[in-house]
Amino acid sequence: MKTARLLSPFAALCLATCAQASGDPYDYKELTTTASHPVEVGRGLFDFGRDGIGWLEFHGVKPGMYKVVLGEMTNSAGHVANPCPGSTIRCQELEWHVSGDVYRFIMPSDPWNRIGYDMVNAPAIELPRWAQIVFPFRYVEVVRAAGEVGPGNVVRKMLHYPIDMGQSSFSCDNEVLNEVYDFCKYSIFATSFCGVYVDGDRERTPYEGDAYINQLCHYAIDADYSLARKSHEWLMGHSTWPTEWKQHSIKMAWADWMWTGDVRSLEKHYGRLQKKLLGNYPRRDIVDWPESERDGFVMTNSNAVVDAFNCRNLVEMADIASALGKADDAAGYRKRAQEAKKRFVDDYFDSGTGLFADSVEVRHCSLHANAAALAFGLVPTGSVAGVVSFLERKGMACSVYFSQYLLEAFCEAGRADVAIRLMASSGDRSWKGMMDFGSTITMEAWNVETKPNLDLNHAWGAVPLNIVSRYVLGVRPLEPGFARTLVSPQTGGLASVRGTVPTAKGPVEVEVSGGRLAVSVRTPATVVWQGVAHEVGPGRHAFGE
Repeated sequence: MKTARLLSPFAALCLATCAQASGDPYDYKELTTTASHPVEVGRGLFDFGRDGIGWLEFHGVKPGMYKVVLGEMTNSAGHVANPCPGSTIRCQELEWHVSGDVYRFIMPSDPWNRIGYDMVNAPAIELPRWAQIVFPFRYVEVVRAAGEVGPGNVVRKMLHYPIDMGQSSFSCDNEVLNEVYDFCKYSIFATSFCGVYVDGDRERTPYEGDAYINQLCHYAIDADYSLARKSHEWLMGHSTWPTEWKQHSIKMAWADWMWTGDVRSLEKHYGRLQKKLLGNYPRRDIVDWPESERDGFVMTNSNAVVDAFNCRNLVEMADIASALGKADDAAGYRKRAQEAKKRFVDDYFDSGTGLFADSVEVRHCSLHANAAALAFGLVPTGSVAGVVSFLERKGMACSVYFSQYLLEAFCEAGRADVAIRLMASSGDRSWKGMMDFGSTITMEAWNVETKPNLDLNHAWGAVPLNIVSRYVLGVRPLEPGFARTLVSPQTGGLASVRGTVPTAKGPVEVEVSGGRLAVSVRTPATVVWQGVAHEVGPGRHAFGE
């Protein structure tokens, strides 16, 4: 049997440096930089080990002309290049006269990531003036030089939000899952360079669907909730076009309140959140993106995915209204949620197949309709096993984005074994496949063939991070701000699991080994183990044989 291990790049920082409590979610920090030197892996070829977004400096080289190539990948010949012509994998050639002991290479401006998708409603985020122009790169190739260049002369200044990477950890006896967790964890750090959650370097635009996944993943590694709060409130004033993205704003608001325990943002935006409910704006349904990832979903006037999100939004709005002392609104939303759930089952559930159809008009059954229904608790009790079996046969027949709800669906049904198998799988539709391709930050899509204009630096690809935190380790807030904590690990066949999850009240430590569960909590908690719920107080507790 393999033994659990701590994360490799951050092992020295784990457990011992966990913060005891989170700060004010409005305490926004300024961006900062981390300097690093590369390793020379070939004549004039330097590797920083991981992709990072920032700029290149030469220190202490002979003055003169230097020609360098920066990029995220190398080609089959070992040169820094875009190995997939026609794609948007980043590569840039620079030639400048280097002078002075410290010289920063000036990058050309990219018009697209300075404009964004929509200059009015979804503009690109402007970086602080001092940061100037940044670029994603892992490799530097010195093509021509006036003097010798070694690793000590080459510096990457990586731009990022000050995320404390030492607050969280995870290890288990599945080495691929350990690698995937590490991969996703670094991705949240590396994609924080704009100071709000954006959908990657190509557009640098916040989108609600992207930001919600980024939010949950960030919560998994750091109890500083300020970047998530700022990103959510930015999007409240810059709503984007998809129907489901507006629905994600309610999900972001609910998660912000549950993790922080702070109602100020809810008070500020309650009216806007009400307008995000289905029926209050023109619809432009997205289901999944890119369109080829919809598993044949049939778009009509009715839409099971959108209506499933609406059912969940009504429950979230009832909770939000209660938190603000709006009892009448809360009662109204609860009633509407019950009615919406009944209508959803009546409209979309096919008792003959035991599955949910995409629409009322066309009875095609996609992964998306069924995963959304299962993730949001809409499947009749006797039909859960059939829906799980259907989804299990489908596999990863959805995008990187929608994997959030597919994996949640399995875990909500108590089948974390399937979620773990998918997270630790290989091939060109997996997280290991992204790493095998050569990406060191999670990608916007599973592969270049699926989306040629993808980013190799897209936080919505980090889904396993929050699934591991919330379901495999099983740590979630039972009451706002973790006044009460749920610890309900779903190890799904893993023999050993160990991890630390930061919360607003301090770290929660979880360890499973030999059929025993050990937990350390800082608040009253409900610990669920082997089907039995235990109410415990702050401290260390052990359960099992």
